[in-house]
Amino acid sequence: MFQFRHKLKNSVVKLLVSVFLFAGFSTFDIKDASAVPSFARKYDMSCNACHTRQPRLNPYGQRFLENGYQLPGTADGGRKEKHLFGGEVNGVTLDDISNLMAFRVRADVQQASYEVEADTESSSELDIVFPNVINMFVAGTITQDISFFGEVEYATREGHDPALRFERSFMAFDNIGGQQVANVKVGVFDPSAMYSFPTHRQQINPIPPEAHTDKFPPEINRMPLLPMAFSSKMFGMTRGASYVGVETPGGTAKSSSDPDQIQDDFSILPFEPFLYNAPYQTGMSVHGRPFGNSFLYQVGVVQKKDATAEAKTRFDSYVMMRYDWLGEFSNFQVSGFYYSAPKAAMPTVKMGGTLYYANDAIDWNRYGLAARWQYKKWDIYGTVIWDEIDLPDFSGKTAMQGGASTWNTSAMGISLEADYLLSEKWLIGARYDQMDSAGLLRGSTMVAAWDRDMAQDASFLALVGKYYPKPNVGLYARYHHNLASSVKLPTALGGGEHPTTNLTSMIAVGVDMAF
Repeated sequence: MFQFRHKLKNSVVKLLVSVFLFAGFSTFDIKDASAVPSFARKYDMSCNACHTRQPRLNPYGQRFLENGYQLPGTADGGRKEKHLFGGEVNGVTLDDISNLMAFRVRADVQQASYEVEADTESSSELDIVFPNVINMFVAGTITQDISFFGEVEYATREGHDPALRFERSFMAFDNIGGQQVANVKVGVFDPSAMYSFPTHRQQINPIPPEAHTDKFPPEINRMPLLPMAFSSKMFGMTRGASYVGVETPGGTAKSSSDPDQIQDDFSILPFEPFLYNAPYQTGMSVHGRPFGNSFLYQVGVVQKKDATAEAKTRFDSYVMMRYDWLGEFSNFQVSGFYYSAPKAAMPTVKMGGTLYYANDAIDWNRYGLAARWQYKKWDIYGTVIWDEIDLPDFSGKTAMQGGASTWNTSAMGISLEADYLLSEKWLIGARYDQMDSAGLLRGSTMVAAWDRDMAQDASFLALVGKYYPKPNVGLYARYHHNLASSVKLPTALGGGEHPTTNLTSMIAVGVDMAF
């Protein structure tokens, strides 16, 4: 207990020192009055018109998003701030490039602490992750009620070298059948954008994992730091035999059960954002407010590959409802969703160097509730998300003692955050995360009785202090502390410290700016 308090005290001191250093930096003037995101430039508005503080949207910003990047209650996308070329009849309208393009840059200086550093390849030394993520956005309106969005992201990913990849990209067709009756979105996007606790736009930016998904079980050197309610929560899940079976350097024949031939993304990390809360999915959704300003609906489908050996196309479906109450000083909203994913994952066990799959891929259902309350300088929001899977069937797998393995089919996650504006430029916040995991508990009856289960819960507390010299520039210091007690892996997996408890704390100082 003394050691815990000593670590916590030292980390909090570091956090406070960093925040006061930022206060010192505030005496320097950042001379870039035009460095605002593209929509603020287009409409000649402050970033804070749509954001509580960047990147969180306020109710007005949420309505702007719902309306296809047009001011709420309007369909001004055809002409607002555009130039007309060729005359009224056959002419075209074009936006200035500065009204279409924006950038977001996030960068950290991080230091992690571990329960047992020898049980991870990650280091506790100071790590300069600068930049951590660079996003380039191209977004706007083509004409009235037709909009588009594209995103290219450069980021560090799961312990690998930084990579450039094309992420979200979609078109939206708005106000079909009347103002906010039906808005159709098609392409690659995050389904939870209108949920009360969306996957993107976090005040405490996600820190990605350091893990290898081309192994089973996955090698998790450092778990991520993000809202754990979004995570898959399930241990022992893979994307199926279609991710295995490549020629090995030794010339071994292709085999779907050879762990030396596993491809990337074979293992589903129990900590990765998943299904409705994934960072992006390919699909189509319809949302609107046909009954007035209080109720928002969203229905959609997602196109994915199932976890069978042939990896056939599957279609997930989801529905979300949200109620909004807007007052003079207080805004409240509550959301609920249901997401159904048929044959979404393959329960898998590794024994004697061989992969054994369940007799069929399992269906995965997810449902959740979220609420947000804004009162004067407070912004409080949280979500509870449940995951349920079919009970895996390993009958007939004689090498597994008649197919014996122990599974839990229900999991739950909670994420709760509270942010407070000390002043126009200062924000402090705290987030609590709890993941009650499920999935594979024990691989067979041969597991030692004293061994702990493979599936273990995780719990973190995060603190953040942010300073905004400009509305679109945030300087921050943050601290994460693991609330879970030390847990060891099963003997069959080496008996080292479990990934959910090995990362004891993380402190980071960085910048998050959009321009």
